[in-house]
Amino acid sequence: MSDAIAVEAVWKQEGEYGWSHPTGWTIGRYILNGVPRFMLWQGRDNRGRFDSLALAQQQHETLTKG
Repeated sequence: MSDAIAVEAVWKQEGEYGWSHPTGWTIGRYILNGVPRFMLWQGRDNRGRFDSLALAQQQHETLTKG
C-alpha cells in the first residue's frame, strides 16, 4: 500500500463535508469566496487552509510526526 493510500485510509469521512482522524484532528470542506478550501483543525485551533483534501492530510502527517 502506498503512503498516500495509507494516509487516506486512516481518515474517516463524516458526512459530505468533513473527515475525522483517530487522533481527534478534523478536516472540513468550506467554500470561501466561491472557492473550495479544506481546513485542518486540531480541536478548535485551525492549522491551515488547503486546496485539496490530500494536502490537508499531508500537513496533518507533517505536524504530527515527531
